[in-house]
Amino acid sequence: MAFKEVMSLRKNGQIEEAYKMAIFDYNQNQNDEWAKRALSWCIYDELKSNESYSNRETFISKLSELKALDMPEDETMIWNNIVWPINAFVRDCSKSKNVSEEIYGKLFDCIKEFHFVKPSLEYSVLLKAFLSAKEWKGIYVFCEWWGFENFREEDYECDKLPDGKNMPISMVESAYLACAKVLINSKDKEAISAFIPKLQQLAEKYPQMQYPNYYVGKLLLASGSDKQEAITAILPFARKKQSEFWVWQLLAEAFEEDNEKYMACLLRAVHCPTQESFLVRIYLLLVNALKQLQYYADARFYLDKYIQVKRDTQTKVSNEAQNMLKEAWYVEADGQNPTYDLDYMTITNDFLFKDVPETDAVVSFVNKDKKMATIVYGQYLEGYFKFDRFVNKLTVGDSIKIRIHEVSSEGFMKVFSVRVSDTQLLSDYCKSEIGTITTNSAHSVYFLKSGNESFYIPSNIADKMHLVVGEPMSAIVLYTYNKKKEQWGWSCVKLNRHKFSYRG
Repeated sequence: MAFKEVMSLRKNGQIEEAYKMAIFDYNQNQNDEWAKRALSWCIYDELKSNESYSNRETFISKLSELKALDMPEDETMIWNNIVWPINAFVRDCSKSKNVSEEIYGKLFDCIKEFHFVKPSLEYSVLLKAFLSAKEWKGIYVFCEWWGFENFREEDYECDKLPDGKNMPISMVESAYLACAKVLINSKDKEAISAFIPKLQQLAEKYPQMQYPNYYVGKLLLASGSDKQEAITAILPFARKKQSEFWVWQLLAEAFEEDNEKYMACLLRAVHCPTQESFLVRIYLLLVNALKQLQYYADARFYLDKYIQVKRDTQTKVSNEAQNMLKEAWYVEADGQNPTYDLDYMTITNDFLFKDVPETDAVVSFVNKDKKMATIVYGQYLEGYFKFDRFVNKLTVGDSIKIRIHEVSSEGFMKVFSVRVSDTQLLSDYCKSEIGTITTNSAHSVYFLKSGNESFYIPSNIADKMHLVVGEPMSAIVLYTYNKKKEQWGWSCVKLNRHKFSYRG
């Protein structure tokens, strides 16, 4: 038995000589556990020397040789160490171009009978390696074999990058999502239905994970389940990712039987900040939808955008789009302006944040350059926020409906949604008054006198309107905070001439 001699040769770097001695010894007695052990370590050395994609035939051959040895389960040292050359080989494959999926399949066939120690660091490294093979359709079967019950606590945490920042998702989340993507493409409704509860359980147990709910929604849609159930699953994710166009594309699919919401989702998608080349599919969806609604100028507008992107990126125009360019509606819409108008922000925010009540508020100040607005939203309640994500413009005195997420101690507001109200708010902090203009003896400060009360008119409004004493006016009066005087009081925020009736 040449075990010690083989190990000595390996230690001295004489890998080929060690292998020849080990295979000779093994062939003398294939039941000798020491001969098996020596040969297994020589195969390990061969694997380490051939762990690149260019040496794939040798690597697979050596793995098959190790498989044929049928090493016992208690050889934990070889099973732990063999993971590392497998990891290196798979990662090199994943970085190479035009790698055949057959390679991963052959590799999996070799190792699926190995007795890896589980759970363990090495077993987790094995899964992480195969997850790097992004396009491998067999990852779902691999994960089923690997067994999600073998995750360690550390696998639920995000790895740190060299710059100290965390990876966006953990290995656990990556594994679940890889399986979900394969199942969605497979259209195997039975397998999808079986996987959904597992992903739902992950989402419920680890709410900090961002993507499980999103893929629960995608799986529910792929399984043909009740779409409302899919929408319910997607919404929490959509709140976090509302600036991502593909979230709205998915919600459009979920709402395709509700024309208004479907259109609102598509329109919100194309207004998300992203590369226009990512939006070509949504452009075509809008073209078809607008055609159905007989808004041909709008349909042409989005078809032209689609064609322009395809030209700019030098990518192929679909047959569907090429055919539409020849249709009568497209030709007739030439030179016409788009007219389709839909308040997509209000519609989408209403269902996205339907469980968050709207708060009434009145705009007290607007910085047009910075797109910032200050509002009063209750007695002694004032804050400011950036409004351009929600509405194009706001004017002092506008009554708005706002969903408030949180307000900092400095008054900066994080909000979910904003829309301008159709009716003027009348409350204990906002009212409509009719009166006449009065001033102080120096004509430096103006007021609106209504009955026994007088309401301060800010100088910027007085100067802009060139007020005349005794002139009749109507006004929106707001109980707002005066920073100079450091006190709350009534102030006119909007004046109108010759307007004598209350709204409300």
